[in-house]
Amino acid sequence: MKVNINISQSIQLSTSNKDFIYFDIDTSNNKLTAFKLSNDCLRYRNNFQHWRVLNIFKTEINKPLTIKL
Repeated sequence: MKVNINISQSIQLSTSNKDFIYFDIDTSNNKLTAFKLSNDCLRYRNNFQHWRVLNIFKTEINKPLTIKL
């Protein structure tokens, strides 16, 4: 699955020094609708659909501003 992100989201994700990303995806449009960056592994786990380690997530960001999940 590929998810589209905008330029400001890409900058936030690539420059962050946080450890985890919690995010929601709009599957009808394949867009990242909401996300939260945090160092706490469990704090936001129930507030979002998905979570990942941010370093792994950063490697999935491609040039045309998509994320391969």
